[in-house]
Amino acid sequence: MKRLIPLLVLLATPLMAAAKTVYIGDTLYVPMRSGPGNEYRIVNRALKTGTALTLLNQKEEGGHYKVKTSNGQEGYVPKQYLLFEPPAMLKLQKAESDSARMKAEVAALSEKLKTTQAELQEKTRALASNNKSSSALQEELNQIKDISAKSLELDKRNRELVIANEQLMSELQALQVDNQQLVDTSEHRWFLYGAGTLVFGLLIGLVAPLLRPRKKSSGWA
Repeated sequence: MKRLIPLLVLLATPLMAAAKTVYIGDTLYVPMRSGPGNEYRIVNRALKTGTALTLLNQKEEGGHYKVKTSNGQEGYVPKQYLLFEPPAMLKLQKAESDSARMKAEVAALSEKLKTTQAELQEKTRALASNNKSSSALQEELNQIKDISAKSLELDKRNRELVIANEQLMSELQALQVDNQQLVDTSEHRWFLYGAGTLVFGLLIGLVAPLLRPRKKSSGWA
């Protein structure tokens, strides 16, 4: 039954490509003859199971297909010995090869994953450290901003006090000038009072004798 399947596939697809690959089926060794029949001489006795052949002719001849080996040898092989897909043995070998390759790839990926995880952990620790440093720097920056704001406020207050002090000094100087003017005016006034008193005293001294009553002279003189 299994050997009839390739024949049914072949009959159902008469327009296959000329370079299609076929395989020797589940037979230990298959002879390849120079022509499409058992009467032709054998050109190769060593076509063992799994041997890949290139199909040279789409149409069978006397129950044979013309094929070519990988080293370029051409001949005819009975159709019942040919498979149009890799035999189970080759599939198993390929599966085992693919499995080994995939295991190697998985092992390499696992090792790479471990390395990546280690790098990720290291970067995570570095990031956490950077975040702490960033937080500390941000706190220092906030403190500097606070100190700067306070310094600006103090500078502003100092300028206001300087202006206020200058105004007070101006007012003090004005008061000192006014006070000096008052002192000068008071001294001048007392000087005038003293001078007036002196003049008044002199006038009294001069006028007083004149105001004394004169004695009448008697006749007895």
